[in-house]
Parts: sequence; C-alpha cells; structure tokens
Amino acid sequence: MRLPPLRSLIFEILNFLLSFTPLVRFVPKKDHFAPHPNAPFEGYYTRIQTTTGSTILLIFSSVFTAIEQPHYVHFSLLPRNGSGRHRIVVDKFPKITDANGPKFPNSVHEFSRVAKGDGMEGTYRICRDEQRYRLELDTSEYGKLEVSVDLTDRKAWIPGDDVSTPEGIFSKLIFLLPLHWNVFSTASSASYTITADGKPLESGTGIAHIEKNWGISFPRGWTWIQGFSGSPVTKEARHKARSFVMAGGKILGQKAFLLGYRSENIEWNFGPPYTLMPFYLPTPFMKESFDSKRGVARYEVGALWKKLVVEVQAPPDHDGWLGLHCPLFDGHGNTYAYESFDGSVRVKAYERACSLEWELVEDTVLDGAAVEFGGDYSFKLRSKS
Repeated sequence: MRLPPLRSLIFEILNFLLSFTPLVRFVPKKDHFAPHPNAPFEGYYTRIQTTTGSTILLIFSSVFTAIEQPHYVHFSLLPRNGSGRHRIVVDKFPKITDANGPKFPNSVHEFSRVAKGDGMEGTYRICRDEQRYRLELDTSEYGKLEVSVDLTDRKAWIPGDDVSTPEGIFSKLIFLLPLHWNVFSTASSASYTITADGKPLESGTGIAHIEKNWGISFPRGWTWIQGFSGSPVTKEARHKARSFVMAGGKILGQKAFLLGYRSENIEWNFGPPYTLMPFYLPTPFMKESFDSKRGVARYEVGALWKKLVVEVQAPPDHDGWLGLHCPLFDGHGNTYAYESFDGSVRVKAYERACSLEWELVEDTVLDGAAVEFGGDYSFKLRSKS
C-alpha cells in the first residue's frame, strides 16, 4: 500500500483535534459514504427486509491492491426461514469503477459504482434523494436475472445531519485507523423488481439498511447484527419502526464496537471509549459473550446514564447461513463470514434513575434479524485455521 503523504497525516491529526474546539463549526463536513480513493479496500452493503419477511442483499466491494478477484458483486433473495419458492444467491467478480457526481456542501457527494464483466453489468447510484441498483446477471441456475431496486426516504444516522456517521469524530482519522464503518441509512423505503429471462419473478416493497466499510485491512474476527421491528408500508411508519445495528470485533490488539438503537422515543448511539475492550477484556461499560456454533451472543454496553443489553439468537451450526466473500488483502477469493437472516435480537434499554439503579425503559424483540460472525468469530472458520 502506498503510504499517505506526511502532510495528509498531519492535517488529519489537526482536524481531529479541532473537533474538540468551537472552531469545528467552521470546518466543512466530509461525506464518508463517498469513495475514498486512497483506501486499499471499500465495500458497500444494502440489506432490505421485504414486507413478506424475505431479505434482499446487495454488495459492491473492491480491494484495489489485490491481483486476484479484486472486485465483488453479490445479489441474493432469501425467503424467511428458508421457505418460499425463490431463493437466489449470485456472486460475481467483475471490474468495478467509480464515477463521481455533484458534491454538495456538508451533504451527500453523489457518485456511481459501475460493474462490468464476469457475466454481469450493473450500477449502484447514490444521490441525495434516492439510491438505486440496476443489475443484469447471467446465471446458469436462474437464467438472465434483471434486478431493479430503488431506495428513498433515507433516515440518516443522526436525522438532520446528512453526513453523520457512527464513528463521529473518529471518522476524521482516515489513515490512522485501519478500518472504518459508516451507516448511510438506518431505515429507507425500498421498492424492487426481479425478472428471470424477461419474466416477472418477484416484486414488492420493504425497509432498507444501507452501509459501507473502508480502510486498510479487515479485522481478524468480528460480529455484525442488524434488525427492524417490521417492514411498515408508509414512510412515517418506517421512520418510527424500531431498529438496531452493531458492528465490532478485534482491532489494534483490542476489541471495539459501534452500535445504535432507534425507536419512537430513543435514538441512542454508543462508541469508543465506552465500547472498547482493551486486550479483549471486559470493562464496566462493555461486556461480550458469544458462541457462534450455538448461534447465540450477548452484549452489554453502557455510558454513565444509559445502557443497552442485547441478546442474540440465530440458527445453530450456521445451518442455512449464507457464506460471504470478504475484502481481504489478497482479494475476494474466500468465504470469510457467515450470515443468517433468521435471527432474533432482543434489545433492552435502561436509564439510570436518581437512586443510581438501572430502570428498564424499553424492551424490544426484532425478528428476522441479520446476524453475522466473521473471521475467527465463526466456529467454521476457526476450525479451518
């Protein structure tokens, strides 16, 4: 990897320190969902939960420094609990290029990811008011698939701040942190149409979670959890739907997590320093336990006056889980993560009372949730290492 110029590192540190001063209001905000040309890898991920309970998954990923399979496009349609007539999984390794569009001050930088090759053509277009996928996929099993997905009514990580990110001020450390995570939307409206050889296969609506990773390297082990309380029909109901997302694992000799919980009454975010586990050890603010073979996990994360307890249950033994290619340093020729969309996530929210005791303020169960174990968090991958 080509090292960034020294002046870029110095500017990055100064920009980070500036965030702690009143002068930060005069510094233009950067859209970190836009491409990062100097990043060795960058991956975009969209998960749609349809009104029928199915999941549609779309991935555009690139490892710019890799020689073998540097780019990856994934499309899948996964019925709930393995039921339904249509279960489609397509992995392609085309060439992906980025085409920049208009930039708006303190707002979304419009661009497209364009994929062509390995029996496919497609685009992922990001605009301020909508995002869309258009894919043509040649497959031996399903024929020629055409996929059209439109995403609107975006709900940013912090409503009212178009370029907000779970990392907060840490997103400014572009080169000094090896991995970054950004959530573009916690709840967008989705509409989709899928055809096979020109014949309608499935169409409908749903609710979408949109995110990306970028950085220098993927972690050795991680978990990712995402869920909605349902897939309402109207925009207003979707934005009021409860949702949860969490990503984290091993990084720089410790564990670190980012997470957010949304409901009608709560919009809570947690991140470092509260979510750090130095040398993988629990702290008074962050505790983790998991058994990927049993499909269970439990997380307890808090600050001084609020706390979440997250209990996860997914099918054991990775039964029915989807294997995914991940952006490792040598490309995407791997299966380095397993993901289920038949999980159940219980989120309990607490506030500290005047007595300093914790009081339960919300208790939510998110069914049909996405649960992912990657790297050495997955028992299947640990057994191979």
